Amino acid sequence: MTNAGLLSVIVPVYNVETYLNQCISSIINQTYENLEILLIDDGSTDRSGMICDQYAVKDTRIRVVHQENQGLSGARNVGTDLAQGQYVAYVDSDDWLDIHMYDELLRILQKHKLDMVRCAAFFSDGEKKEILSPKKEFQNQLFINEDVFKRYFDEFLCKVVWNAVYKKDIVKGILSPERCHSQDNYVSGMYLYRSKRMMIIDKPLYYYRQNPQSITRSGNRRPLDICICTNKLIHDLQADGFSDTYFLHLLYKKLARELFHFVRATNDGYKIKSMKDKLYCFISENLSFRRRLEFKYLIKSRNIKVIDADSEEFLS
Repeated sequence: MTNAGLLSVIVPVYNVETYLNQCISSIINQTYENLEILLIDDGSTDRSGMICDQYAVKDTRIRVVHQENQGLSGARNVGTDLAQGQYVAYVDSDDWLDIHMYDELLRILQKHKLDMVRCAAFFSDGEKKEILSPKKEFQNQLFINEDVFKRYFDEFLCKVVWNAVYKKDIVKGILSPERCHSQDNYVSGMYLYRSKRMMIIDKPLYYYRQNPQSITRSGNRRPLDICICTNKLIHDLQADGFSDTYFLHLLYKKLARELFHFVRATNDGYKIKSMKDKLYCFISENLSFRRRLEFKYLIKSRNIKVIDADSEEFLS
């Protein structure tokens, strides 16, 4: 295992003993063999940690970290910090890969001198599967400079982190918001912002399992988490000197839409009384007249509250 060409594959693991063998096997059997495989056992209470250790005994490319539960974001952050490779990839521990995935992606990345390369994916429930492909106009096209970041707004396959290989300098130093189930909304935006050259190939090489018990299951917090992550993306881009009014406008529109969906989907467990004026102002500036009226109705007809300090912070 040499650092030149080394690909660090980061796998957060939490209570996935049913699927973990298939996931790890699909990584260790990759036709691209220069791998560092980081299995981050995030406080599993089933046999997942033991399974990781068993694979590490058999394959010296595997390194296992056992830690107290920090959530998917915390596990990814630990793996990213430990990664020694020239390139980095992420795999969810209930998913699996085509055995040629990294061979094909790295060949394209190196040939076109890319910062990242992405692929299509299979969505599977374990039996049936459907292909999620990039839009036709984006397939196998080279995107450069600001056109890379544009894809954050119009291509779903650019809003997830698991269908890609990245140069390490693209991901280093970017921490996923901890305990936030929609962290991909933030980190994928930051990766695209940092990247100057990207391609999305139309070949499905990643198998995404639609598993309700997944480590990525968001539960009822998801709408609010998307708001928090989108706001953090705006904040960190501006802190880095980003001032493109067109893209900032799109991001504020996205945040307003997510706030709208949060209010519409919420229940009596939430209240936003203390934030009502700020929300009205923000929504009025970023949503259509019809949506504004619907939003005001929702605010008046529901008992909604902020559940923690982090949730309130993004509107302060």
